[in-house]
This record gives sequence, C-alpha cells and structure tokens, in this order.
Amino acid sequence: MLRFLILLGIGVLLGIYILGTEADCNVCSSSSNVACISNTSFRFCSATLPFGPVYTCPTGYYCTANDAICNTDIGLRSCIGCGSCNVNNTFACLTERTFSLCLGTTTPSLILGSCGVNLVCDYNNPDICGSPSAGSQATCPSDDTETGVVTTGLTPTAYCSIVQQHGRFPYGISLNTTCKQYIYCFLNATNWRGGLYTCPGQTYFDSSTQYCETAVPARCTLGVVTLGLRNLEMV
Repeated sequence: MLRFLILLGIGVLLGIYILGTEADCNVCSSSSNVACISNTSFRFCSATLPFGPVYTCPTGYYCTANDAICNTDIGLRSCIGCGSCNVNNTFACLTERTFSLCLGTTTPSLILGSCGVNLVCDYNNPDICGSPSAGSQATCPSDDTETGVVTTGLTPTAYCSIVQQHGRFPYGISLNTTCKQYIYCFLNATNWRGGLYTCPGQTYFDSSTQYCETAVPARCTLGVVTLGLRNLEMV
C-alpha cells in the first residue's frame, strides 16, 4: 500500500511537472508570466498578453514554461518550431509570414521566402504556408512584433540572432555569386553578431565542411532562378 501511494505521488508530481512545461509560442505561462517567442527568447506578459522588449536566454539555455524561465534541458523548451528547421529539415519559420529554407540541414539558410496573403508559416505544415481558416497556426509571432528580426533584406547579424549558433552558414544557391559566400556567426558578449564573407578564387562554400572548396556544392546550380512553393513564389 505504501509503495502504491509513493508511486501515485510520483505520478502526480510528474503530471504537474509535465503540465507545467506545456505551452505554445507567444503564449503566456502562468508559472513564469513570460511568453517564449522562440527556442531561446521571451517577452514578459501583462494581462496574459506578451509585451515589451525581447530577452534572450544565456548561450546553451532554452526558454521554458516553468518558474525557471531558461533551462539547459532542450526537452523542456516551450516554443518548439520558431527559428528551428522542421523535422524534415526543409524550412524554418522566422516570423508569422516569413521562412528560411534549411537545405537538408538543421540550420536555417539565408534563402528566404514569404507566405501569400492570408497565409501563415506553420512549422507542422509540409507546404510551409497554410491558411488559419483551414487550421494552420502561425509558429512565430506576427511580423510587426518587436522581435528585432529584419524580414526584408535580412542582415548577417539579424540572421545570427535567429540561429544563435557559432559557425559558418551558407548564404545562397547562385553559382557565380551567393554560392561563393557564407555567413560567419559569433557571440560578442551577450549579443550574436554576423559577417558576410566571400570564398577566394574559384572556390565555393561547402556547408558540410564549413570551408571553401573547389568542388561545386550540390545546392548550387546554374539556371535556378525562382523557387516555387504552392501558392507562393520566391525570386
């Protein structure tokens, strides 16, 4: 009987713990009174609505719905999806209506796109963009929130603030221009910074090795001018 009560007590505690960690992007947590707007950033809440500036968890920490806002356990992250490549590593939502292609990797590239009118970027939608009236939910906050993300003409620093990873990342797929370039992300104190670099001579940036190589990467082809994705087109 005692063993049963102990197990029951553990089960109740685990149930409370699990319930305490469940939340969605841009939804205020009753435990911490903050809303996670990405895997690693959050805003404080007032009257159950997020407001004010965006704050970022320390490097290696994730935003949760628990009393401790930031935690090193990735399994406790509250806002799954925003700024992260989907399970198939095809795309990542950046804002309510903008996205980045992941090119088969776990890191968003600088190949950007926007959803059509009345459509939102949905992390769980294989078509990337979907209609809220048909059940799609925006993975990230609306484009006009104070996230600090530049949705048009994304700069290297803005890109690095989304990725929040140290390293070199592909810039584009144009063989003679962007395929030779890459973004270098680094942490300066508590702020993520980035710079655009060009590979020398007839070399191209290889995202698998993170170095400039003479071989042309598979993502780079001549003649790829537009990318068509159902109901939308990105030049």
